[in-house]
Amino acid sequence: MAKLLYLSVALCLLFSVIISGCDASDNSDKDAKATNAPANSANPAATGPTPGGTVKFIMSSTATNIGFPATDAASFTLYYNRPALESLGRYDGTGKMTPFLAESWQSDSKAKTITFKIKQGIKFQDGTDFNAEAVKWNIEQYVAAKRPEVKGIQSIQVIDASTVQLNLASWDIGLLDSIAYFVLMVSPAAVEKNGKDWAVSHPVGTGPFNFVSWEKDVSIKFKKNENYWQKGKPYLDAIEYSFIYDLNTAGNVFKSGGADVITQMTAETTLELEKLGKSTMQNNAKIYGRIGLGLMFDSGNPNSPLKELKVRQAVMHAVDTKAIIKSVLRGLAEETNQYYDSTAQFYNPDVKGYPYDPEKAKQLLAEAGYANGFKTKITTIPSYENLVTAVQSYLAKVGIDVQVVTMDVSKLIALTAGTWDGMTVYIRTLQPNAPTLIYRNFGQDAAYFSKNIIHPESLNKLLKDAIDAPDAEASRKAVLDMQKVLHDDHAMYFPMASPISSIFMNPKVQNLGMFKTNGYDWAPEDVWVQK
Repeated sequence: MAKLLYLSVALCLLFSVIISGCDASDNSDKDAKATNAPANSANPAATGPTPGGTVKFIMSSTATNIGFPATDAASFTLYYNRPALESLGRYDGTGKMTPFLAESWQSDSKAKTITFKIKQGIKFQDGTDFNAEAVKWNIEQYVAAKRPEVKGIQSIQVIDASTVQLNLASWDIGLLDSIAYFVLMVSPAAVEKNGKDWAVSHPVGTGPFNFVSWEKDVSIKFKKNENYWQKGKPYLDAIEYSFIYDLNTAGNVFKSGGADVITQMTAETTLELEKLGKSTMQNNAKIYGRIGLGLMFDSGNPNSPLKELKVRQAVMHAVDTKAIIKSVLRGLAEETNQYYDSTAQFYNPDVKGYPYDPEKAKQLLAEAGYANGFKTKITTIPSYENLVTAVQSYLAKVGIDVQVVTMDVSKLIALTAGTWDGMTVYIRTLQPNAPTLIYRNFGQDAAYFSKNIIHPESLNKLLKDAIDAPDAEASRKAVLDMQKVLHDDHAMYFPMASPISSIFMNPKVQNLGMFKTNGYDWAPEDVWVQK
């Protein structure tokens, strides 16, 4: 169990990445403030940004689409395409969406419109103009891909070269933030000239770094965009990602000086690096965009024992989550009994959950007609194989015989877009737009999971209430009620833990910006290297 991946991402988007509020001030998370927590004093005093240098990352999650985000809903991709692709807005450290490529925006719930004012004078990396037409084109790609983040847009109107108006079929309190965050801007001209298949592996955006190369499963490289719209930036000459999927090897390469930043590692490596004190550490202990780990049931599969509520409840009673956090995660996680954890404004203290009680689990199995247990599967990715093995051992004690199936991330994403047997690992990104986030995974036409889970009418109603809410507080109340429906009423999902994930870096790397806001966010243009 000691080799479990200790993710350094907080996500979204596994899949899902998400947001809340009808305007830029609605979604401030007042309970969870973003922090960076240096593990030691290895970080030298910064005298100010200096130009030059290359920052090398070690990554242990594969990349599948770095240049055409409309067809890629995996949140971890944001690590890889941020150097080249940018969005209309960015979150600040309080969970508030603020304009970035947009100059400003305005929403009108009565008229059911959202209007974006676009910054002028920005160019894509191919020299073409970033303007209202380009914004319209990009949003249309997400609409065509049926992405839930843009659900409800009836039409898109270009008012002038710097103004875009969205006309909605019905009001959606989270849509503004969702578009501002998820719709990454790519050059329409580059895609139309070369095709979407080409664009998947050739990002052309407005970002601070130009794409150089992508050698699958080996590296992704970017070089400085000399014509970047923020004058004087970026500071770095280049950014490089190296893929090392074996976590022990990745840790050893970093410790030997083979990279500047490591974002994914075993719990043991995390503790070792912290003890050595030779690197600078940032963690996600208090940021609003942490990740959560758990298991999704095939509750909508008519041939699965897990279609029965009591069986799903039994599974959760059978597993000692506290012990798994202590042993497998080495204490570097917070237990949670619901979709959000206690740091979030959407955490509902009234949710009872399913505390460890193997005798109760056996009782529920017997009541459901499975006194002798049954066979099932848990599908996982290599990073979480040891976590799943721990769950497997607990379920065996109550008579549930689990086969562990391991596959890579891209295959798991494809699987969850359709159907699977038993349970599958689910990595949830706990961002502030809870209605959009939950809809992305539990909505009736969601891109992932929806085909293989139940859709209780009570949940559907609350999802609609949360999305249609006239203000943030009304939406929040619907989400709190949703937590009870998801867990206490229907046991649709097994939430286990929110890891306190870490990033370690060479002390010379300054202003990396990860784990200040959402776990997948960072600002490559602001990074610099201490001389």
